[in-house]
Amino acid sequence: MKPDGSSMTVLLVLSLFCGIIIIALGLGAEYTSVNKVMGPLICGREKLEVAWEYNVSHPGKAVLDGRWLCVDETAGTVQDASIKTILISGLVYGLLIFAAFMGRWKWVNQPA
Repeated sequence: MKPDGSSMTVLLVLSLFCGIIIIALGLGAEYTSVNKVMGPLICGREKLEVAWEYNVSHPGKAVLDGRWLCVDETAGTVQDASIKTILISGLVYGLLIFAAFMGRWKWVNQPA
């Protein structure tokens, strides 16, 4: 049995959604090393770092915010790479999820 194009499209979209939302945003916020692994793809030769900002806008209300930065230590420049980090990391993780699903499907549906 071969999967049709529409089911593969749905699976690809769901895999990319899981990669971006669950892994890059969710796990990447809690465990920063999840997104730091993608540093060479995101920043090239620069170093990917996260900068945490603690903001108290109203009494009793505090917000902890993280920004992803590409830091060039030799030149001393810093560029914001938050969106780029989430999209590239999520895309790579989503494609890995899709490949795992396809490999599992091929393994289960092998002819005997």
